[in-house]
Amino acid sequence: MVRFLIPLFLLSLIGCFEYEETILFRKSSSGTVEISYIVPLKKESMDSLIKFLPSDKTSIETKIKSKTNNILQLRDFTFRELEKSENADPFFKRKAKISYKIDFEDPGLLDGVLLGTLNIKTKGKSLNVKRDFPNLTDAVVQNVSAGEKKIITETLRLLKEGKIQFRVLFPKDSECSSNRGFVGLGNVLYTFPLQDTIENQDARSWEYKIRFY
Repeated sequence: MVRFLIPLFLLSLIGCFEYEETILFRKSSSGTVEISYIVPLKKESMDSLIKFLPSDKTSIETKIKSKTNNILQLRDFTFRELEKSENADPFFKRKAKISYKIDFEDPGLLDGVLLGTLNIKTKGKSLNVKRDFPNLTDAVVQNVSAGEKKIITETLRLLKEGKIQFRVLFPKDSECSSNRGFVGLGNVLYTFPLQDTIENQDARSWEYKIRFY
């Protein structure tokens, strides 16, 4: 769990957390996931300051292949450094927007690649997805100095407005139910407020079920 929690905490330092994820499921449960995020860059290079969200294609491919034995493939990678007019952050003068797509035949292979933990079960024409997003506070304050705890506490206080945006797309003739977010014709939209990971001591779970016809 810590591999998810620590990098996510570091994102709060950006001042504006931006992460978007869209998963397209086809009737065979295969599909494509598209990920985009904004990260701060090091002063003298194009490298991301956040190890969990790299800014270079090679690092992203290495992460994906280490989890899935080279089965998943990265495509449509883009890197764009934000113009000064797009970045009002007084602390990080340089930021970049990263985006890419991953095609998959087995959605279970996305566990360890996407944020949080992912559990997928298929039965007949039904696809059941469960994702867990654990609490931030306990994990980030353990084994740190008193000075670091103070910084973390103040940063977590400012983190409450952060959010992650998820979108799930599927054939419009399918049926879908979800315990969170909004279910529409052929889509599920869920905005995950990071405030919940600070104030709620339990893991935040999101479950949805798609039945294909």
